[in-house]
Amino acid sequence: MIAVICAMEVELERILQAMEHISRETVAGVECTLGTLEGCDAVAAVCSVGKVSAAQCTQAILSRYAPQAVFHSGIAGAVAPDVGHMDVVCARELTYRDVSEEVKRGFLPMGGYFLADPRLVSAVLRAEPECKLGCIATGDLFVSSAEEKKRLWEDYHALCADMESAAVAQVCTANRTPFAVIRCISDLADGDAHEDYASFERAAAEKSANILRSALKSITESNIFN
Repeated sequence: MIAVICAMEVELERILQAMEHISRETVAGVECTLGTLEGCDAVAAVCSVGKVSAAQCTQAILSRYAPQAVFHSGIAGAVAPDVGHMDVVCARELTYRDVSEEVKRGFLPMGGYFLADPRLVSAVLRAEPECKLGCIATGDLFVSSAEEKKRLWEDYHALCADMESAAVAQVCTANRTPFAVIRCISDLADGDAHEDYASFERAAAEKSANILRSALKSITESNIFN
């Protein structure tokens, strides 16, 4: 079984449309949709926005269904200078942008930097060869200033910023569950971020979901978990 976690309904919509043989179950307050997706048994859920919600949802799914892998899909704000609207980022590593390096090193597993599964990453890159591979920086505030965007690039060389991915990654790491993160750019995380977000939200969410589906099809055909 593969788990798909998204922060918002708009990000999961295209995934649910593609699922077959659907049933639903609520686990620890998380509404889970079960079925088949691209020939694979799957469970999909909306975790809601923010790190705590993402972590709670991820652990609920891992504890109840023990999936072989987790995909986290959605939209994000661009940080790197060469990342623009509708570009796709696949995480090689993820970290928190609102936790100090001292706290990360002293208290978080992996020093606060979580590595995506290479097999899943390879499947994403096969699905979208133009996908940019690098760091995603997660925090509980929406990034909408040039100054913060510059800091995230200088401090982490992050390709994009979101509000959930590192929390999903940390929980998967703790449970030794392979994971991958796909984010399509809805805004440039600057002073125009709110306006851009509204313009690109749906198209970016659908693009991320479609790449996830293609990657999952590749995984199913190659039987990498068998």
